[in-house]
Amino acid sequence: MLEQSSHSEPVRPSLPVNPFDSDKYIAIVSRASGSQLEITFPNINDANSGQIISRAEVGGYVLVGSGEYAVLGQLSEMWIPEGSNYDGGNAIHPIGKIQLSSSIHVPSGKVIPGTGRMPRIGDKVFVADAILVQMIVEAKQRNKKSGQAVTMQFAHLPDGQQTSLHFTPEMLFGRHCALLGTTGGGKSWSLARIVEEASKLKSKTILFDATGEFFGLRGPIRHVYLGHDPQPKEGAVEVALPYYELTERDLFAIFKPKGQSQAPKLRAAIKSLKLLGLAPELSMDSTIIKAHRSKKDFLAASRRFHRELENPLAMFDIECLARQIENECVRPNRSALEPMFWGDTSGTDLALCTSLVNRVSDMVTSPSLSAIFAPHGKPSLIKEIDDFLQDPNLAVLCVSLKHLPFSHMAREIVANAMGRHLLALGRKEQFRKQPLLVVLDEAHQFLNRELVDRNAEYPLDSFSIIAKEGRKYSLSICLATQRPRDLPEGVLSQMGTLIVHRLINDMDRGVIERASGEMDQTSLNAIPGLAPGHAVILGVSFPTPVTIKVEEPTCPPDSDGPDYQQYWRK
Repeated sequence: MLEQSSHSEPVRPSLPVNPFDSDKYIAIVSRASGSQLEITFPNINDANSGQIISRAEVGGYVLVGSGEYAVLGQLSEMWIPEGSNYDGGNAIHPIGKIQLSSSIHVPSGKVIPGTGRMPRIGDKVFVADAILVQMIVEAKQRNKKSGQAVTMQFAHLPDGQQTSLHFTPEMLFGRHCALLGTTGGGKSWSLARIVEEASKLKSKTILFDATGEFFGLRGPIRHVYLGHDPQPKEGAVEVALPYYELTERDLFAIFKPKGQSQAPKLRAAIKSLKLLGLAPELSMDSTIIKAHRSKKDFLAASRRFHRELENPLAMFDIECLARQIENECVRPNRSALEPMFWGDTSGTDLALCTSLVNRVSDMVTSPSLSAIFAPHGKPSLIKEIDDFLQDPNLAVLCVSLKHLPFSHMAREIVANAMGRHLLALGRKEQFRKQPLLVVLDEAHQFLNRELVDRNAEYPLDSFSIIAKEGRKYSLSICLATQRPRDLPEGVLSQMGTLIVHRLINDMDRGVIERASGEMDQTSLNAIPGLAPGHAVILGVSFPTPVTIKVEEPTCPPDSDGPDYQQYWRK
């Protein structure tokens, strides 16, 4: 059997378990290069070595004894050297590769990132005890100095003992979090578990549910939804996001004025209707008619209400907007001698704005957009959020967007408006003593890279700003998506913690590799083969990427697909 060289005898351990237990010995280091080791196992033809080799498992964690350090690594490959002769009882020593990640200083028990001391040729390799892997993964939490740390039991190690893992909220959300994984990989399961664990604490979480699958969540939670639900769920409240709580920029993103004529006319129409609400004496047929009319009263009212007109909120009668756009299509002056009168209707401007007028008219009266343009009698989502934040008995507000249409960017507008509102509250220090977690399910629907590029003039960038600035306002976001390649890489790179379920697309894995400098090749290669509910968790608060099994949520999300067996029977 191979022996360890005398220069690297491990020190006497002072840890919960002996990291250098002889019963866990598997190999010695035969080659060292950077953060990788090549190891040699005992002779496979030695009858006494079979049990030793059977302890080794690709993907399993190992510890290398290197002086005062136990260096953690993951066994990434095992093979038998080419040309090995199985006949005649010749010695055959399998070879393996280890990807190193972090270390334990054995005398003090301190966990440090990286290798405290690079292993040498002849150093022994041991299977890592689950208790020590747990200790390394939870190192940040154990370093807390202010008494007992607040933790969440989110997952366990996928070992026979199911060794539990507890993470502090700072570890998961302190620098934002992203849950990534293809359909069926367990992403929604993990999201439900996170929300449930957070709800057990004195916390505040707002969950934007894109598909309605989290309605089953129970506890100190309030469920609201936007859009018409033909079969409303008991206990859920229909809410609206009134257009007058949006900004002019939101309306521009919805109505999409095109060309050099439509945007100025839309802006002028909004200003006129806002002024009409402040000075109703200017009204003629619920709008301000300009053709051949004097500008005197209009300009005087504009000067009088200058401050109010600067308010970005859309405080006007939206039902009159299409007609007011038509009223704006006039010549600037009736003649050179009459500069204080608007001129005749401009046929050219009216023709250029016809598509905008029709678009505004159709959208304002569309039943699918009634949550925005016909909010009568429904509570405001913004008020619901404000009330939730003030209610000490509620921990979670679940906002379902299932019945809000994809057309006209309604979902994106709503999510962006909510993000802007929360960012404004954060800048007022409202979350300093009550940190807020905002969970955005199916984030690619709201933070789509193409969407950002397409609307560069009127960007929907609230959550991008939160990703960059929210931490200093105690405002954290948790993004969940099955398409990380569709997210702006600038947003994904701001996620301090990544929980990665199975991802098959190599473009998605490439995005993760670029977004995180800590994802080693071994962990990256393991992602396509992760079982449902398993994930790799990594980030700035974790000394090493580690494979975990997420705990089952008490109320699993409704993620079932179509029931062919019931509905396709003969």
